[in-house]
Amino acid sequence: CFSPEFTSVDIATDGLLRAFTIVTFAAPGVDVPFVAGVVDCGGTSVRGNIVNCPPDPDHVTLGMAVRLTTWVVGTDSNGVEAVNYGFEPA
Repeated sequence: CFSPEFTSVDIATDGLLRAFTIVTFAAPGVDVPFVAGVVDCGGTSVRGNIVNCPPDPDHVTLGMAVRLTTWVVGTDSNGVEAVNYGFEPA
């Protein structure tokens, strides 16, 4: 914090889900429910949505193995897709 310089580091693309919440109320236009999580990627905490699985406690659990993926968030009026990263069950 408060440093004007950044350093590039390699981060694992798989990890374990360490914390999550199932979001059921969001801003207008945001589809709910969805899962927001914190993933331990080889010692680095990465925040991202958990995708490609039902957003419920029967399918999302602490300690579950996940891997990095991308998903389409939306498409603008010109047909250009907005792509985000997230994690899916491994």
